[in-house]
Amino acid sequence: MMSQVFSGAPLWVWPLLVLLLVIGFNAMRTRQTLALPIYFLPLLGLLSLNSVNNIATSAGIWAVFLLAYLGGAFFGYRFQASRLLSKTGKRVHLTGEGLTLVVILILFSANFVVGVLTAVAPDILASAYFQGGFAATLALASGSFLGRALFILRAPQTQA
Repeated sequence: MMSQVFSGAPLWVWPLLVLLLVIGFNAMRTRQTLALPIYFLPLLGLLSLNSVNNIATSAGIWAVFLLAYLGGAFFGYRFQASRLLSKTGKRVHLTGEGLTLVVILILFSANFVVGVLTAVAPDILASAYFQGGFAATLALASGSFLGRALFILRAPQTQA
């Protein structure tokens, strides 16, 4: 079963996973980095749109997604306030945290979850409770990256 999950994945998925793990583990240490990559992290939310679209059976799921996305953006904005040490020019100095790795892994694994449930428990995928919880989880994760990027974008320039 698990070998089918791994062998059925497209080849490009594994280098993407390695890249995302590098980003996530790098975020766990205090660092100075360019702000530009942070502005692109919300694009990982596109992965969640595809995952939710594959299971959504009603428009209500998209309402759940939107509300949770906005909540995630709010949370991400507030969270980033405690992580930004300074912003100078195009660089930011950030404290280490593990949330980035967790969020990346949630977004990356969503399609695998749908694939496995399609094979072993399709009735679960049809459940409105599962669809709502799945959409809300992915939206919170995706939205957190938007909120974090917005905080960095709006943060005033400081001295290191």
